[in-house]
Amino acid sequence: MALQQASLGVDIGTTGCRSVVYSDQAILITSSEKFYPTQSPKPGWAEQDPEEVLTQVEKSIQEAVVQARNQGYVVSMISFSAVNHAVIPMHDGQPLGPCIIWADNRSTEITEGWKREGLADTFYHHTGCPIHPMYLPGKLKWLFDYQPEVFKAADHFISLKELLFLRWFGSYVSDASIANSSGLFNVHRFDWDEEILERVHVKQSQLSEIVPTMEVFQLTNPEVRKRLGLSENVQVVIGAGDGVLSSLGAGAIEPGEVTVMIGTSGAARITVDQPTFDEKGRTWCYHLAPGAWVVGGAINNAGLTLQWVRQKWLNNVSFEQVERLVSATPAGSEGLFLLPFLTGERSPNWDPNLRASLYGLDFAHGSGHFARSAMEGVAYRIRSVFEPIMEIAGIIQSVRIGGGFMASPTWVQILTDVLNTPLDVLAEPQGSAYGAVLLGWVAIGKLNNLHASKTFSRVDRTIQPTLIDVEFYKQGYQKYQELYQRIYGKKGSC
Repeated sequence: MALQQASLGVDIGTTGCRSVVYSDQAILITSSEKFYPTQSPKPGWAEQDPEEVLTQVEKSIQEAVVQARNQGYVVSMISFSAVNHAVIPMHDGQPLGPCIIWADNRSTEITEGWKREGLADTFYHHTGCPIHPMYLPGKLKWLFDYQPEVFKAADHFISLKELLFLRWFGSYVSDASIANSSGLFNVHRFDWDEEILERVHVKQSQLSEIVPTMEVFQLTNPEVRKRLGLSENVQVVIGAGDGVLSSLGAGAIEPGEVTVMIGTSGAARITVDQPTFDEKGRTWCYHLAPGAWVVGGAINNAGLTLQWVRQKWLNNVSFEQVERLVSATPAGSEGLFLLPFLTGERSPNWDPNLRASLYGLDFAHGSGHFARSAMEGVAYRIRSVFEPIMEIAGIIQSVRIGGGFMASPTWVQILTDVLNTPLDVLAEPQGSAYGAVLLGWVAIGKLNNLHASKTFSRVDRTIQPTLIDVEFYKQGYQKYQELYQRIYGKKGSC
């Protein structure tokens, strides 16, 4: 019996790679997930072994391809999603050191110095990326200053996806989305920004060729095909960054359609038709495809915060037990507030030096209060990045949610009440890998355009705000803002 064609979405994430196979009707066939560690050899550092990452990515792909074949499908198209803001110094096709990932804050002193020089507007309005150690300019300047022997030896600086494409296709290429999210890309000229490159002592020849996110490659390397179990005619779409593909996978690509995600980190995003900036610099703007840009705000500490509370305060109890404790605890955690800046702040104020605070601790507080205050603190943080998205959107048509937090009905309801808006739960849970497949289908002509992909993004149910808790959390958010300003000495939205 002839094998049916299928498509593979590969999401190279922070902690692991997820490869998901879909039929031509967007039905999930199978998936494979492999993990890789992050090292922190010094406080504020976050690194990964690029060779270990690529090994696990290929194992994930290989396993998914085999599982699909066992179910009667052959993978005819692969499309990639990848985590943003990572850099690997290269020499003669080989890494000179570890991959410095988005969570790395070693360049904080450098980026804060640029802010004091008054460069924030220049960086932001050139690139759509605020000054922050997450982005590549600070990382590259740190390498120049503190590891000059590595910097001098490097002939290229690339991301994890670029390394994979180098190994598969023998050339240095970067999709426009990953390039845009580096902080080195000029959104107006749609090319590397010469002024910023000069500031970080990098030549354009040391960066990859920028190609469209829907660029299609033919995998002619027989060794790679054999290793992965792929056919000769497989098409490979370079794809985009994970955040913008999450919005596409959620079907949120029309005006007023917002996505909110809470996983290890968290974000709120909206798709617009041209580069769009926030006058207060609270958001970023990344390219998805021609006529489609995603504006968003992100927080470092979302599911990470609850994980920390569970491990450090609750004796590592199960998530099911955490849910029971939280559901039995009153809204507001009886006055306990957790401001969840365990690893610093991204949006909206971009301060990597902030650290978490626990306020209102009372003798009567117990395990449930700690857990619920973590969920509420994250929800307040999401609201602080949701508000500038609302301003950009004008009128909100829908808010679609995703991420691991959806396993907690209580947390979902807390977020619904804090945002005071109905939240749509999608039937398709795969997020960025699914978005990669949809983008790939447009690239190879299976779909006419991005808007046609909405056909495959189905809403399963809608969570409605609870009136009494909406009013309660409105007051709680005001208190949260006051605490932010008092503790951290900052004005404006927290």
